[in-house]
Amino acid sequence: MSESKKQKPANDQTATEATAKTTDEKVTPKPSTKTAETKPAAAQTKPAPSKSNKRSGIIAWVLVALLAALIIAAAWFGYRHVWPMHQQQITQMAAQQDTAQTTIKELQGRLNELEQAVNARVQSSVEGLEQRVDAQLGRQQQTIDDYQLAVQSVQAELANLDISQESNWRIYEARNLAERAATKLWIEHNPNAALAFLQLAESHIVALDNPAHRMARQALANDIAVLEQLPPSQIDAVSLKLGTLRDQVARSEWYQQFAMSSAEKTDTTNGTWLTNLQRSFNTLLQQFIHVQRRDTPVEPMIADAYFDVLQQRLLLQLQLAQQAAMTDSQAMFTASIEEAETLINTLQGQVTDSNFEQLLSELQALKATQLRPEYPTELSATQQLERLANQVNQGG
Repeated sequence: MSESKKQKPANDQTATEATAKTTDEKVTPKPSTKTAETKPAAAQTKPAPSKSNKRSGIIAWVLVALLAALIIAAAWFGYRHVWPMHQQQITQMAAQQDTAQTTIKELQGRLNELEQAVNARVQSSVEGLEQRVDAQLGRQQQTIDDYQLAVQSVQAELANLDISQESNWRIYEARNLAERAATKLWIEHNPNAALAFLQLAESHIVALDNPAHRMARQALANDIAVLEQLPPSQIDAVSLKLGTLRDQVARSEWYQQFAMSSAEKTDTTNGTWLTNLQRSFNTLLQQFIHVQRRDTPVEPMIADAYFDVLQQRLLLQLQLAQQAAMTDSQAMFTASIEEAETLINTLQGQVTDSNFEQLLSELQALKATQLRPEYPTELSATQQLERLANQVNQGG
């Protein structure tokens, strides 16, 4: 054992020396024989490694050391500062997650409670509504039953009535309808309503289908035919037309028109278009400037206020005619129209207005208008139905 131990270091030393030799051989190879022979001087004078190569190696080692130091410092800084912050963020996120879960659980509980409360309220409302509906249906059913009982009792009473009683009722009803038709016609001046009442009375007599009522049916038919042939009332149309004429007169501006000489009258009929144009221009100019140069005898000018007064009087007569038409006063309407025509005839030839002829023609047409149609003096059906009612009262 001891010998082997002693021999082992020797062997190790020998191996170390051999390794060193091989290393020296690798690092500094021996020159070949040819090189040694050809360039002996160059091999002997080869320079040693320069100091710059050594310095660059030192700088590289320094850079490596600095880089390692920086890496170590960054790792230390990250471990010292970043890692705690990361752990703190993780802890905060976990706490927030726990808080959110707690909030979700609370909201879920509140939602469940609210859902239960809503369901309970809806259920109670539905039950109350069902009760009210049932009560309403019960009351309606009771009302229907009462109506049915009333109808059945009326039907039973009608079944017990005599046919003659129904005929008597229809005759009385027809007489009352004829009397109401007369009231509508002569008092309320409503021929349409009177016609409707007569037609209803005729339906009652026709429903009886009794030959003894033929004269009454004929009288009703005659009265209905007379009312159907009546022309419509002209009150509204006449009133609107008079309103239009009043507006037309109110917008008119009247000025005195002087008498023309014989030469101008000749030019009026035989003048050319140029003279007619000149005359129209002079007429228009007279409405603004009252200047006349004539060789005719001097005529006094009438003040404009005179024509204003006549215009207001004409407007008043048209308004009175319109009011008379609305109140169905034919006499007052005609008198107002005639007074308006008199005023227009007075103004005609004195003022510069060419619409007097048309205004007169329209007033004459209105004066000939009948505001309301001429109603029949009596309704023959009233007498016939009164005769039938008297026969019923007498038991005939």
